[in-house]
Amino acid sequence: MKRIRLAHLINFLSPAGKEIGIIKLLNALDSNEFENYLIVFDKVFDTLSLDPSKVKLISLNKRRGNDPLLPLRLARILHHYKIDILHTHAWGTLVEGIAAGRLAGVKQIIHGEHGSFHKDAKRLMVQRFFFNRADHLLSVSAVLADDLSATIGFPRKKMQAILNGVDTDRFYPDPEKRKTQRKIYGFGETDLVIGTVGRTVALKNQQLVIRAMHQLWDEFNNVHFVVVGDSPMYSVKKELAALAAELGVQEKIHLIGMKNEVPDLLNMFDLFVLPSLSEGCSNVIQEAMATGLPVVASHVGGNPELVQHDVSGFLFKNDDVYDLSQYLRRILTDTRLREEMGRAGLNLAREQFSLPAMIAAYRNFYLNSMGKA
Repeated sequence: MKRIRLAHLINFLSPAGKEIGIIKLLNALDSNEFENYLIVFDKVFDTLSLDPSKVKLISLNKRRGNDPLLPLRLARILHHYKIDILHTHAWGTLVEGIAAGRLAGVKQIIHGEHGSFHKDAKRLMVQRFFFNRADHLLSVSAVLADDLSATIGFPRKKMQAILNGVDTDRFYPDPEKRKTQRKIYGFGETDLVIGTVGRTVALKNQQLVIRAMHQLWDEFNNVHFVVVGDSPMYSVKKELAALAAELGVQEKIHLIGMKNEVPDLLNMFDLFVLPSLSEGCSNVIQEAMATGLPVVASHVGGNPELVQHDVSGFLFKNDDVYDLSQYLRRILTDTRLREEMGRAGLNLAREQFSLPAMIAAYRNFYLNSMGKA
């Protein structure tokens, strides 16, 4: 069988959930079936775990702002490599990607949405126009697909949801990793460590947890909040540190930056919190669950599809520091509850959110789009 030439198009390549998920997919697809390309409009900050033997990486290094020649440059690349399927991702690649795909005569154009999207009138009109010019639409969660359909205005049946998957060979409970990492960062066994992993950008809303820590300050003198991650662009890490100092909780806030050993660090935590203002299908929630952690997350996007409220964790009102504080208080004071929720999340991760299930779903979708299933 002739291999399908598949190209994924992203804006930046950096350590973020969407990009990590795409690379997991490309690395796992069968090279006997797919010839894989990853095309990056702007900068490659980190190649992450991309396997160069299975995926050709192409960076266009586009100029800042609007680049009217970008669709033509991309179309030439798509034509040169005879791309069969172009899979664009989110707003940053929507317009130029679909326009270039049509110019190059790509057989199948798939557009995927991963979380937040623009809701102002002008860009809603642009999204509606280009959504209707894609052959297929994908979302990382059913809740997000419902929101996109209702807000942008297109039939819900045109968008299919494929949940992200977690690699349970990398993410799993490990008592030895817990001991090692807690020793490295100076936490004792009586300390309670709230952790999060993600870019330090405004959308991820880590400041809300710092404010909650301030509310809980008098009750919990052994609680710490660890933020793993940073961002090459639009980082608010300095602002988070300043807020912690302003509220007088800086000794309990640990902004440790980018780290490669995320599976080890998750084992260091007692619970995982994700306060994002918007999410699609959170990779880090799935990874935390696979590590056996209870999860406290904002009730946004696909989070309710991952976290079973009052079973594997809690869902709090978006950007509501009081609601977050109440759930943190409840889970911090109940060791048995943390353990029960952690076990429930671990079972869900292994049974419903496996990486092989995600890979199989995308593989079948691509084959179906080419009439080869």
